[in-house]
Amino acid sequence: MTILGKHLVRLKNQTAWITGGKRIGQVVARALAEQGVNIVASYRLSEKEAADTVAEARGLGVRALGVHADVSSLASLRAAVERVQAEFARIHVLVNLASVYRPVPWNEVTTADWQEHFSAHVLGTFWPTQLIVPLMPPGSHIINVADISSVAKMQQANMPYVVTKAAVASMTRAMALEYGGRGIFVNALAPGPILAPEDFSPEKWARIRERSPVKFAVTDEEAVEQFSLLVLYLSMTTMSTGQVYPLDQGQHV
Repeated sequence: MTILGKHLVRLKNQTAWITGGKRIGQVVARALAEQGVNIVASYRLSEKEAADTVAEARGLGVRALGVHADVSSLASLRAAVERVQAEFARIHVLVNLASVYRPVPWNEVTTADWQEHFSAHVLGTFWPTQLIVPLMPPGSHIINVADISSVAKMQQANMPYVVTKAAVASMTRAMALEYGGRGIFVNALAPGPILAPEDFSPEKWARIRERSPVKFAVTDEEAVEQFSLLVLYLSMTTMSTGQVYPLDQGQHV
């Protein structure tokens, strides 16, 4: 058995809970299911996408469940956890992927903008973790999603997003301390431009991607797949916790 195979095989028959069942979440779920990981796909609005994820995972031979959960609501999450416990006694990997991305000039930011981003990123990372950790045995992994602006490259006209994503990076380090005694590993990804927002024109997205110092073209599909590869690594490693991993093709330099 190869070194990689030796570690990947440990994932077989584990269960991963992924919040945010659309777009990147669907690819992450597929990557885990391909390694024999059972999938819980929770969603707030993307019911169809979560159902597609569940169907694909089952087609790969693993158990899968879609469950409604507003990650900013304790009541909603408690109901989801109860539903999931009826199917899966343990959760081994939690991927906190639920997110919003709505750039707005700083002088036009409203209370609603702050509330939306705080709910999705701060509460949407903290509440699922708090409620799901009791289901996680020693050796489990929590993977949060911050942003490259959390560690290096700041963005203009996007203050609620970058501030709340920075909170996710700080929360990751705090969680690593809080849950280390339980034998749980907590890390975060800090992606740059991975997948074009649905309202971005191809021209605008190309200009953003071209900011990389490495002149080597990567398609959105390849970028999302490599995001998923890093999720796989962080679902296995027992030598890293409290870290925030950039994934931006070097734009932070």
